[in-house]
Amino acid sequence: MKSPLPKRGAIAMLIATAAVSLTACGSDAPSGPSPQTAKASIEKAAGLQLTAVDVPAEARDQGLRASYTNAATAAEDKQAVSVFVLKSAGVADEVAKLVKGGTPETAQLIKHGTVMVVYAPAGADRSDAVEQAVEEL
Repeated sequence: MKSPLPKRGAIAMLIATAAVSLTACGSDAPSGPSPQTAKASIEKAAGLQLTAVDVPAEARDQGLRASYTNAATAAEDKQAVSVFVLKSAGVADEVAKLVKGGTPETAQLIKHGTVMVVYAPAGADRSDAVEQAVEEL
């Protein structure tokens, strides 16, 4: 039976993209860690490889700087991870409010500053390490 984990990553991406497009922009200058730094830190904490997701122009204009997921390998990884790097903490706060109600019950929303992660374990739970990595960004 095929694992539902890849679908969760896609659902999280759709929710975050829709939420970002509904959120007002702050300043034009991005703050927080670079998308590459966030990606590398979360990959290390979760023990997996993330793949960049194309960010629609409208979502980018509204503050979504980058998005990464392991949707293609989530079943093998025994965890689903979606990472969103936003332009500002204010945009991230608004997106987190909108995304929180739409994530699967087994998923955890981890947010700090401009980085937001939707994490769903399906085996070894590395949520503590992921949460610590996000907090350190």
